[in-house]
Amino acid sequence: MASSSGLSISGVGSGLDIQGIVSQLVQAEGAPRRNLLASREASYEATLSGLSKLKSAASELSSAAFDLRSLDTFRSRAVTSSNEDILTATASPGTALGKYQVEVGQLATAQKQASAGFADSTATVGSGQLTFDTSSSSFSVAVAAGDSLATIRDKINGASGNDSVQASILNVDDGAGGTEARLVFSARETGTANAVTVTATDDDGNNTDAAGLSRLASANLTELTAAQDAQVTIDGLSVTSSTNQVDGVIEGMTLNLNQAQPGTKVEVAVEGDNGPVLEALNSFVEKYNALNSTYRNLTAYNAETEQGGVLQGDATANGINRGLRSLLGGNIGTGTIDNLAEIGIQIDSEGKMTLDEAKAEEALNSDSQAVKDFLTDPTNGLSQQVDELLQPYLSFDGIIDNRTDSLNRSIDRIEDQRAALDRRMENYRDSLTTQFTAMDKIVQNMQSSASYLSRIGINVGS
Repeated sequence: MASSSGLSISGVGSGLDIQGIVSQLVQAEGAPRRNLLASREASYEATLSGLSKLKSAASELSSAAFDLRSLDTFRSRAVTSSNEDILTATASPGTALGKYQVEVGQLATAQKQASAGFADSTATVGSGQLTFDTSSSSFSVAVAAGDSLATIRDKINGASGNDSVQASILNVDDGAGGTEARLVFSARETGTANAVTVTATDDDGNNTDAAGLSRLASANLTELTAAQDAQVTIDGLSVTSSTNQVDGVIEGMTLNLNQAQPGTKVEVAVEGDNGPVLEALNSFVEKYNALNSTYRNLTAYNAETEQGGVLQGDATANGINRGLRSLLGGNIGTGTIDNLAEIGIQIDSEGKMTLDEAKAEEALNSDSQAVKDFLTDPTNGLSQQVDELLQPYLSFDGIIDNRTDSLNRSIDRIEDQRAALDRRMENYRDSLTTQFTAMDKIVQNMQSSASYLSRIGINVGS
């Protein structure tokens, strides 16, 4: 019995393994084409991988170049204080450079008030309502007859609208060898505007006496710490602040007050900060070297294996490399500084870039504007020119994207070609199977005829 692909075929007449023979012939016929398609696919995929690595490294260099022209990079400020025990300071980018004489006469404090002593935190006070007022807020707490000191504390701390007071209980010496509990009201914020006034609506009918709930009114509390504003003198001019973080008096600067020292002047100096510029330059050098290393690995030729990198001779990779070497190795812009060497950057024969930070800082200290122009000029600056060079390769629908799309289409076509080859090989298999089956049938018929003649006494071979 004969059948096509997928079924067992054996030669009844010839005794040959027709299925095995056909499979070997089909394999031999299709192998060269399959190998060619596999080789092309591997080459396309290797190129895709190489282009992806190249684009990633080039994108990081582009980002590092963009950071060079960040507005804040050259506007960063360093602030020093001649006495950090008294105050420290910070300045936002662009704060005017200068020196200031600052005297801290008084720190801002938060008000703290304490009640008279009670036996312990379970003691009851009375009933009614307590109201807590500041210059900008107010809230009330209802107190029941059985509420203990601890319960009142918890009600105050959990009250809706309470953003001004923190209640606590202190267990202190009572002066007679024992202890007593005191309810303490601490303002959450410093400054006189945040002082808290406590009033009582006492169910005993007297809201001001030292009995019942009115014992917790401000009139009957001891002020442990008075609310006060910070007092600062800056270059002889007086300033008050509700907090010890004084913002905006010197535009762009924050003074952090640590200690009051009336009569002691602290010099606060605002200077340009080279740190962010050096950091940005180091990042640019690092990303350039990463791209250079990626390029060299992808395009290198190994003499021992006689194999080239996946992008050896690739026009895209070579275009990026040649463009950068030409740009960075020549004059950039038309300013006082017009080449990388003047800011401490060198490129060796293998394309490796190095930064001499001391020379870069020297250039910044000597003429920071010239360095800024060299790096950030919107037409001829280093950052702009690197961006203009790389964007045609990196942009959406740019050179690398188009190459990638083309390679992916080629891989898709290979899949189509494989499918076509599979169909052709199946047809070839069917054709061979038909031929071998017919041959086997002839052999079988011949064998049957010989057997018949032999039975009737005719010697076929004589």
